[in-house]
Amino acid sequence: MTLKTSTPSRGRPRDPKKLESIVQTAKQLFSEHGFERISVDEIARQAGVTKATVYSYFGSKEALFGATVLHKVREEFALGEGQTLDPRSPEEGLQVIGKQFLSLIRRDDVLGAHRTLFSCAGVHPDLCEAFFRSAPFMVHAEVTRFFEACIEIGSMKNAIAADAADQFLSLHLGIGHIKAMLGLGKPDPAEDDRLVQRNINLIKQAYDLKSLPA
Repeated sequence: MTLKTSTPSRGRPRDPKKLESIVQTAKQLFSEHGFERISVDEIARQAGVTKATVYSYFGSKEALFGATVLHKVREEFALGEGQTLDPRSPEEGLQVIGKQFLSLIRRDDVLGAHRTLFSCAGVHPDLCEAFFRSAPFMVHAEVTRFFEACIEIGSMKNAIAADAADQFLSLHLGIGHIKAMLGLGKPDPAEDDRLVQRNINLIKQAYDLKSLPA
């Protein structure tokens, strides 16, 4: 997996092993202790690099947090990395999207990241921006591209791709997700499977989704 930093490369090339070590260490520490309680010094120490190296790669603690979120998204929602969804079979594609999206947002570390962000939104706008660009914006863009392909080929009708993507993803953020965010338990896998299918059925009805012959 190739990780991206928030700033363009300049000077000496980045060391992939150091980059991976920094992101993995930061991801673990942020998940265990939260954003506020972990310093760049501690991340650098445990990653085996200097503080200057961390800042040269990421520019800020907020940007590093954004990189750890992007790493999680790529692990769980890798539609653009080696996985091809067929716009001729839109329901199968939405099954993959829905299940991967729920797998992502049900993760304990992702739930913890959301709680951290909501609690400090007024204090760390740069952190919230880094998170938005690394997770919700990227996932929405992936689903939008799939719907654009469906519209172009004719397996989806009367839709604006970006709006339909927003609707489909939002359908997964109902009462089950609210309970999970509050630490009151998560839906079991069978419940999530039913949720994905119900959401697909709504999109099918709204946009005349249908499979096309190969």
